[in-house]
Amino acid sequence: MLDMLKEAFRSIAHNKLRTALSMIGIIIGVAAVIGVVSVAEGTSRSIRQSLTSIGSNLILVSPGFTRGGGGRTATALTEVLEKEDADRIAQLCPSVRYVTPIQQGNFIVQHERQNSMATVMAARPVLFDMINVKLFQGEFFNESDERAKRRVAVIGKEVADELFPNGDALGQTIRITSGSIRQTYMVIGVLEKSGNLLFLNPDRSIVVPFASAENRLFRRKNVSMIVAQAISENMANQAVSEIDSVLFDKFQNEEKYRIVSQDALLETVNQTMAVLSFMLGSIAGISLLVGGIGIMNIMLVTVTERTREIGVRKAIGASRRHILLQFLLESIVLTFVAGLLGIAAGFGLSKLIAKIGSVQTAVTPTVVLVAVSVSIMVGLFFGVWPAMRASKLDPVEALRYE
Repeated sequence: MLDMLKEAFRSIAHNKLRTALSMIGIIIGVAAVIGVVSVAEGTSRSIRQSLTSIGSNLILVSPGFTRGGGGRTATALTEVLEKEDADRIAQLCPSVRYVTPIQQGNFIVQHERQNSMATVMAARPVLFDMINVKLFQGEFFNESDERAKRRVAVIGKEVADELFPNGDALGQTIRITSGSIRQTYMVIGVLEKSGNLLFLNPDRSIVVPFASAENRLFRRKNVSMIVAQAISENMANQAVSEIDSVLFDKFQNEEKYRIVSQDALLETVNQTMAVLSFMLGSIAGISLLVGGIGIMNIMLVTVTERTREIGVRKAIGASRRHILLQFLLESIVLTFVAGLLGIAAGFGLSKLIAKIGSVQTAVTPTVVLVAVSVSIMVGLFFGVWPAMRASKLDPVEALRYE
């Protein structure tokens, strides 16, 4: 077998240009598969990170959708959830540790001559116990601020940098406006820069006490969502069931609200990205099929060129099995080397995509292993016919071949 392997490498190296041209399809195919799947895997990791980094055991309750009939599309039910629903969840759901109603909307925020667009989120102080956000400076508002309806605010780092480019934001007053709404709030804290999270982007958000904002800023009874946290991971499903029971008692219609747990979101993301990776990888893998056909054509040409050599080998005692294995091994070695080069090209492509496209990519050992395995299988599959053709040559006719 070692001699056959050496012979395979010698045969491949004999015609370098032909070998290189036959390998291009496999190299491109493997590189494309690795590049595409690395983008899908990187995107999946980024989404999972945004889902998990915000906190643990979170449960989101949002308004449901009306059914679209007569050609109409489904629309969101905005006037459904109320802060009293959050209060009932806190009272009647023993598996829930914290819960807060959320009001949010986009506002223009001003300080002197500086302006910024930000998402203003009104929430109760327990929000800061539920989510993983840290302070760059200052402090969070507390229950005393909530009860007194104090107009205090914790602002995101990007908003702070835009409104206060030359100084400390703490103790400064900001004006939050939208149409006829104009309210002033005092900055008591600035959040550390953290990037986009599950249901908010802290860097571009302003968090204010719910009681101070529900009438001053939002001026509506209904809330955007309710965020709850289960006592533990093991009790998350029980907490979802308890919340569903409380809300169903009120609405008598499950379509009026949606309850999504963090675990369910993660499972959905994992399933979706797995399907996406498979589909994109399969599309990119078409080039592997084309490359395999190219390998087969080259091997058929090689068999034709080496007809007399095959005749000589058979004349001195080489068996059909020996000839078959020799040419099959040459095909496998060819695609294996092409696969290795394709992996290197795929790594480079992944890095280039991450740099130019500013997206996260991730090349996993599984993808590399699959790429190598598929390369070998391509060589095996498309090398069978040329190898069988070589093994079936009649030695007398082969020796007469010019």
